[in-house]
Order: sequence, then C-alpha cells, then structure tokens
Amino acid sequence: MSDDQRHPPRPVQSSSSTSGGSEVAPTPPQLSAVVGIGGSAGALDGYERFFLGLPLGGALAFVVVAHLSPNGESLMPDLLRRCTSLPVVEIEEGMRVEPDHVYVAPGGFSPAIMNGTLLLRDLETAQGRTIDAFLSSLAADQGKRAVAVILSGMGDDGQQGVRAVSENLGLVLAQDPASADYPAMPTNAIATGVVLEVLPPAELAPRLHELVTRTRLLQSDPGAVSTADLQKILHLVRERSGQDFSRYKVATLLRRVDRRMQGQRLVTLPQYLQYLKRHPDEIDALFDDLTINVTSFFRDPEAFEHLKNHLRDSLTRPGREGEAIRAWVVGCASGEEAYSLAIVLHELTQEPGWAGPTAVQVFATDIDPRSIEKARLGLYPRSIKQNVTPERLKQYFTETGDGYQISNLIRDMIVFARHNTFGDPPFTALDLLCCRNMLIYLNSELQKRVLSVFHYALRPGALLFLGASETIGPSDEKFEAVESRWRIYRRGPGAAGALPVEALLSGVGSPRPLTPPVREGRPVYANALPQHVQRLLLATYAPAAVVVNAQGDILYVNGRTSRYLELPSGMGGISNVLDMSRDGLRFELSTAMRRVLQERRAVTLRDVGHGDAGAPFILDVTVQPIHPPEGQADGDTLLIAFQERPAEGITAQAAPEQVDQVQALTRELHHLRETLQMTSEEHIISTEELRSTNEEYQTTIEELKSTNEELLTSKEELQSLNEELITTNAEHRGIIQNLTQAQGDMKNLLESAGIATLFLGNDLRIKRFTPQIDMVINLLQTDIGRHIGDINVRLRDVDFGGHVAQVLETLLPFEAQVQTPEGHWHLMRVTPYRTSDNFIDGAVVTFTNIDAVKSLEARLDHSELYSEALLNAVLIPTLVFDDDLRLVTANRALYSLLQVSPEQARGQRLADLGRRQLDLWELRERLMDMVLTDTPLTQYVIDLNAPGVGMQKTKVEAWPVLGLDGTRALHLLMLEDITAVMQRAAQAGETFTGDAEDPLQGE
Repeated sequence: MSDDQRHPPRPVQSSSSTSGGSEVAPTPPQLSAVVGIGGSAGALDGYERFFLGLPLGGALAFVVVAHLSPNGESLMPDLLRRCTSLPVVEIEEGMRVEPDHVYVAPGGFSPAIMNGTLLLRDLETAQGRTIDAFLSSLAADQGKRAVAVILSGMGDDGQQGVRAVSENLGLVLAQDPASADYPAMPTNAIATGVVLEVLPPAELAPRLHELVTRTRLLQSDPGAVSTADLQKILHLVRERSGQDFSRYKVATLLRRVDRRMQGQRLVTLPQYLQYLKRHPDEIDALFDDLTINVTSFFRDPEAFEHLKNHLRDSLTRPGREGEAIRAWVVGCASGEEAYSLAIVLHELTQEPGWAGPTAVQVFATDIDPRSIEKARLGLYPRSIKQNVTPERLKQYFTETGDGYQISNLIRDMIVFARHNTFGDPPFTALDLLCCRNMLIYLNSELQKRVLSVFHYALRPGALLFLGASETIGPSDEKFEAVESRWRIYRRGPGAAGALPVEALLSGVGSPRPLTPPVREGRPVYANALPQHVQRLLLATYAPAAVVVNAQGDILYVNGRTSRYLELPSGMGGISNVLDMSRDGLRFELSTAMRRVLQERRAVTLRDVGHGDAGAPFILDVTVQPIHPPEGQADGDTLLIAFQERPAEGITAQAAPEQVDQVQALTRELHHLRETLQMTSEEHIISTEELRSTNEEYQTTIEELKSTNEELLTSKEELQSLNEELITTNAEHRGIIQNLTQAQGDMKNLLESAGIATLFLGNDLRIKRFTPQIDMVINLLQTDIGRHIGDINVRLRDVDFGGHVAQVLETLLPFEAQVQTPEGHWHLMRVTPYRTSDNFIDGAVVTFTNIDAVKSLEARLDHSELYSEALLNAVLIPTLVFDDDLRLVTANRALYSLLQVSPEQARGQRLADLGRRQLDLWELRERLMDMVLTDTPLTQYVIDLNAPGVGMQKTKVEAWPVLGLDGTRALHLLMLEDITAVMQRAAQAGETFTGDAEDPLQGE
C-alpha cells in the first residue's frame, strides 16, 4: 500500500459547526512550538520515519534544515510530502510560520527566523554551519517555544544550536546514534548534556508531540503548585549538592522542574518528589538543569568589542604601574566566557603603545564541579569555529584530533575554582567583573544583594559586564551605565559598604531547621518526690527570679522577690515587672531588657544599691533570654535573676536616703541617655527603611504606569483584533454559504445524473452513497461507517471487495461490466478518491446502467451474423472494404479464390492482399476514384492470376453502401470470372462487349 493510502490527510473540521444555531468564526490554532530539525540530506530514512510517526494535531511548525548542495533543485519537499499529510513548502523570504506546516530550507541559503518570520541569508554568513545558525536564531526568537531535533548526519553541526535552545528553556531531542546512518551529529549533540530524549526517529515524533502538547501545570498555573513541595525538592538538591536555589525566581524553578518531570512522564510535584527520593541520580540531573551550564565563546561579539574599548580607558589610568589586571567571571560554566575574556585582555595588553598593566589574572568560578573540571581541560569541539575568528583560532588554540585545545598562554591567566557567589567571600580589588545571564534567574531581593557583593568586590571606576537580558535597575546608585545596550556599567566612586554576608547566608546558606513536631505535654505529678526536692533546692539555694515576656509581663516567679518587687498602689491585677520594681530599678531593668531583646545575650546590672529595713546591700540583676519548653508557643522570654550581696563602706548612719536619691538620679540620667541614643538609632533605621520603602513605592508606581500603558495598548490591539475577527467572521459566513450552496449543487448533480455512486474510506468503510445505489446494493443511512465486507453486494461472479482493494493498492482505475441477479447490466468503475491536496482518502465506485447498450450489442451481433450469411450465400467472390481500401469482411468464395484465411485477410489493404493476383495500380486507381466520386465501378475487366487456376478474365464491379443517415460507410466489390464467356464468344466469331463495353477497356 502506498504512503498516501497508509496516511490519509487529517480531517478538515468544518467551520460551519455552530452552537445554538449562531455562526461563530473558527479560532485558528495557536502556534505551540517551532521545531527545528537538522540532519544530513542523504539520511532520508530518519526524516521519513520521523514524519510517519508524527501524530495529528498539536499546532506545531517544523523547519527542516538539511545539508544540501548549493547548486541544483532540492527534492526534499517532494520526498517529505509522501510521509506526512501536513503541507510541505519550500522556504521563501519573509514567509510567516504557521502551525501544522512543514518548511524546508532550499539549497544555497542559510535560513533564520525573526519575529516568527522565516528569512533566507547568504550561505557564507553561516560559515558552513546552517543548522547551528538556524537553531541559534530559533532560540533567540521563540524562547521556551523552541524545539531542536538532531537526526542522522555527519560532522558536529547543531552542537552550538542545541546549547542555545536549552539556554532559552527550549526542548532538545536527538536520534539514537545506534539507529542513525551517520551517527556523528546526534552523538555530538548528546555530548553537550542538554538533550532531553534520545530515541529512534519513529519514537521521537510521538514523544515530541507528547512533551509539547501535554498540560504544563507547573508553568501554566504556578498558583496551583504547592510551595511546600517545591521547597522540599530544593531541600533534597541542597542536601546532595550543598547549593541552595530557594532564592531563584519561582518561574525559572518551575520551568526547570517541569522539564525534568516531562522527561520522567510525571504530572504533579508530589510524584516527582517521591521519584527524587527513590532515584538520587535524578537529583544530580535536576541540579545540572538548575545550574544552566550553557555558554559559548564571544557571545555577542559586538559587546566584547565595546568592552575592550572601555577597558582601554579604565585600565590606563595613572597609579596602576606594577599591578595586574584582575577580573572575575561569575558562573563560568564550561569556561568559554572566561577564555574569551582572557583573550580580549591579552589582545589589549599587546596593543602598540599600551600604557596599562601587562599582567592578567582572571578568576573563573562556578558552583558545578563537573563544569569546572571541563573548563580546566580547555578542550572544545570544532564547532567553536562559528564563534571564534580564524586569527584567534590560529593564535590562541591548538588543533587536535577531537577539536581545539586552548593555548597555555591563555590557560595560565585563569584560575578556575568552585565558588558560591551567594555565600562564599568574593574576590576583591577587581578591575572587571563579568556576570552574564545569571542574574535573570534570581529574584529581585537576591539580585540586590548580589549587586552589593559586586560593588564590594570592584575597585572604584571598575567595569561590570552583564548579559544581554540583565540590568541593574534604574534606581541603583552604586553603578552608572556606560553602554546600556551592551550592559556595561561602571562602579561609582567611594568606599564600598559593608559586605552583606549575614543576609546572604540567611537566604542561601544551610537549610533552616524544620519546626520540631509538637509533643504532647507530659503529666505533672504534684506529689512526686523529685519535683518536691527540686522546689526545695530552688527555694533554698537559687536566687530569686522571675520569667517575663518581651513586654515585661510576669510568667513565672521563683523564690522571694518581695525585697525587689512590690505591688504599686492603685488598681489591682498588675503583674508587669517594670511597674513592680522598687526604688527606681525600673530604669536599669528596662534598659537591660531592651538590650537583651536586641543583642540576644545575657546582660548583668552590677552594683545596683538597695536597702531593706535599714540594712543596705548591693544588688546584681541578670537578664538573659531563654527558650520556652516544648509544647508551648514560641516567643521572646526573659529570665530576670536577683542576686544580692552585703554592701561595703555603707552604713545605716550614712544617710542612706541621700545615697539612694543620688544613685537613683544617676541611674535615671544614664537610662535617659541610653534611651535617647537608642531612639536616635531607631529613628535613623526607620528613616532608611522609609527611604527604601519610598523607592520601592516609586518603582512600583513606575511599573504600574508601565502596566497601565501596556493595558491601554493591549486594549487598542484587542479592539483592532476584534475588528479583524468581525471581518473574518463575515468572510467565513460567506464561505459557509458558498459551501452550503456547493454541497446542495453536488447533491442534486449526483442524484440527477442517475449514476449509483458509493464512497469508501481507506479502511473500506462506507462514507457516503447516492439513492441509486439500491439497484446494486441494499444500503440504508444506518449503514454508514460499516465495512463493505459486511454488506451483501448483489452482483454475479464479482469480487467487489477485492477490486476495491486492488485499486487502493495500485492507484489504477478499474472498469468492468457486471450483472445483477435480475439480469440488469451495469458498468462498474472503481477509482481512487483524491483530496484537493492530492492525497488518497479512499475509493469511489460508480454503477451506470447499460441495459440499452447491451441490447444494441445483441442486435449488432445478430445483424453481423445475418450479413455474413448473406455474403456467404453469394457464389461470386465478394468483399467489403472501407475508404482506406482495407478489407473489412468477405465471403468464403473470395477466401477460397485467394487461398487466404479470414484472419489473414481482414484489415489488409486490397493492394497487399492481391499483390500477385490483382492488377495493382489500375485497380487501385479505379477504386480510389470510386471512393472519391461515389461513382460505382462496373464492367471493369482485369486479368486475375488465381492460385491453382491460372490467368483468367475477371469482371470487377464495386459500389458504395450508404449508411442509415445517407452517408457512405463501406464499399462492396464483386469479382466475376468471365473467361468461359469470352472463349465462347471468340469461337462464334463474335466480339464480347458485355454491357456494350469493350473487354479491353480495362487495359
């Protein structure tokens, strides 16, 4: 069976389907992904199996970029049309990408995509790597909607392209090298570590369809995702790798987790969490995805040229003699960016007239140890030729069997180290800090803290080089923009602020301890001996103490505290330790409590004078924070212990009232000073917080303004779109009316033609029929969808199903005359059913009644037998010929005279038939004159050399036979032997004249 029959075209959904009788314009399918397919043009088997296994639907657009010859016309579109029912078109300049289409790149061009439009660039711009060039443009244009598929092919083209697609959160799939005719391309793609699935081509297409069309719960509805489940997943990653990703953007985390869930065919986060617990290797794979180790040499070459120009100015300032250029590459991945920066710095120092430092020290760090090991090797594939100029390849690389090795000159400039930018101490005194495409994955709070670290690490006037998608924000005063387009910034003057180590560690450090489970309180037995002994010991030897909360409310009292605390006069129910303090102790105690709450350490107030009943003593008050027991609510709890000791040098006669008053005033003054200082500090802190909040509010206001403008723009676009939809709806309404009219016309045409017609699908199931089919097959409307083999076809000696299957197999029409049991004859014709795009979608069987034709055939057969009998009844040789002097038929006398069989004679020219017996030239001329003039030929005598008889005189007579419409159709010729008649005439001495004709007339 042909490909057309095995893969019928996708059904066209009628746009006339409405709800509630109202006509609604059909919504065109939204493009879900653009799939770039790269491979060799010689490995057609991979393309065929891929598209043959592709399920219907999905709103995918496929762009096939194969290694084609630049000269000659490509046969790729025609070959792919045999494998898929999707429209296959060759790319033209400015062609818009539409869903459910296949686009094939022509030879001699390098395709690209921009804003959803396909472009054809000069082949030299791709430098022989058309697949890399297209996939890179696809990743930049479509982002997470980009999909890269690498099929069989030679070389390593596509290796850089799949990295770009993965970096932009797209999907990457590759053919299993074991199933490839040329395994080099898929093998090199798999070596990048970004390929999600490796399958044979026949399984790649269904898997791709599943990955793209599945419901993306995590990305489509982040609010439905459990934050606890996501944090548990990140906790597993942190326990295994030591790195914390909890401050990354939630959308980025969800996309990466969703990518891994797709690969494992999991739907919910709890399922994936359980899978991670059972498969530790999946945690490593998730860690690799979260680190996003994708980079390349000289990303944005123009940005590096502008960076070199600004470095030339910043590094040649006075006072840098004898120093080395210090640079830090954050998140170096596999090292391409670090080596690119080192090459730029080396070229800068080798310029003629260079007046700046000549030594270069580059620190390249990353949290992934495997990436660091790869970067240290400095061995890269041949595909880097696309990004590195030939001059730099020759000067800074050494070609090896596997690719290119970085030279020792550049390698010695760089120190690769595993380093956590968020928690480890930064490198300092830097002239350049390169952090490209890392900040975009962090939330705003962590971005600010990281930028504070960068500000701390850079010298005043040093440069910060960010990625194309990153920015420091307009409100950041620590850096000034040098070139906003290329994301080059300069650190402002002045000393750096304090390094936010605590803030970083609290956000990204070791995991916070989980809240311990609440335990049920143990029962307290009041009469138990141990508790009783402990109470006695506490009352006898432990100092008097109270436990209070942050507000000073007493929670627990131990020992005698009446010497230090007393109930004030007034309303009862007071249990606050500050209100109950005696002799002005409240000022020192209030200060101590505040310090403890702020510093979280014990504070002791020493030599607090006190007196009781004329016996002076010195009181030490210790305030310390305590943790509440398990099972009680968490909160700030303080223990205040009172320890007294005898006073030395103070007697009761020394006017204790005066001493106490002076001490109280002194303590109160000290307390007021501390309170004033703390209030001032709190005021400064509050002012800074208010300033920060004000800036955030201003930013929010600007964002709201921008959002409002976007909403207004969206409103205008929606209005325009609504107008377009109204126009489209009107056009579709007209099309529907035309289709309805055409459908009615076709129905009337089929019914009025009187031809029984049956439409069958590729599976031989009934799709449609006309009412006249009852003459041959008894069908009802309920039979639609049934197999034709289940229906009784009333035909004699006809293998109906076999003939239909033969037509579907060979695609050649079949025609035969068939008869019903009632004796009626029909002309049965079976032809393939071809759609408008020339695909086979079943067969059409027609039955035309030919009873009248069969009756005429019988009558003609009877007339032919009758004519033949009449001719044979004539004893004189007689024949019938046409205008071309060809023998149509003759009687037995003629065949006997000429000694030929009827089969040999029929259809022969008379001249050829009687080459020896007839007078060729003269008879032919006479017969031709008779044919042209319609004048009968009579009394014409020729010499006929009859076989076995000899020469004899023969009279020839011929005349036309007219048809029923008065026109001549055939001619009749008779040969009469007159030899005996002439002999008798000669003996009688008479001259034979026949009918007054000279017998020599024919000579």
